[in-house]
Amino acid sequence: MSRKTEEIKKSIARLEEIQRKLSEAPAAEGEGALLCEQMKSELQNLKLWISMLYKYNGTSKSNAKIAASRENGKKGGRPPKFVADLKKQKNELETLLTDLHNQQISAAVEEEDDLNSQTEKARQELDLINKKLSEIKNEN
Repeated sequence: MSRKTEEIKKSIARLEEIQRKLSEAPAAEGEGALLCEQMKSELQNLKLWISMLYKYNGTSKSNAKIAASRENGKKGGRPPKFVADLKKQKNELETLLTDLHNQQISAAVEEEDDLNSQTEKARQELDLINKKLSEIKNEN
C-alpha cells in the first residue's frame, strides 16, 4: 500500500474517531469546538492526500501519445489563451458579417444604412483581430 493511501486511511480513521466522540455524551463547549477544529483540519488533510493520489489519473504513457505530444510540441504546442480567444472572436465576427450580408439582401432601403454601419464596424473589428493574429504569428 502506498504512503498516500495509508495517509488517506489514517485521516478517515481520525475523522471517524472525532465523529464518535461528538456523538457520545454531550461534551463541554470548549471540547466541542476543539473537536470541530480537529475535524476541519482532518478534512483538509484528507482532501490534500486525495488530490495527490489521483493527480495523475488518466495520464497515459503509451508510445502513440508520446509521439503525438512531440509532434504537437514541434508545432509550438497549445496556443496561449488570448490567441484562442482572438480566433473565437474572429469566427463570431465572420458569422455576424455573413448574417448581416444576408439581412442586407432582404432588407428595405431605410434599414440598409443601419446594416451598412453594423457591417463596417464588424469588418473593422475583424481586421484588427486579423492584424493581432498575424503579429503573434510573426513573433513566433
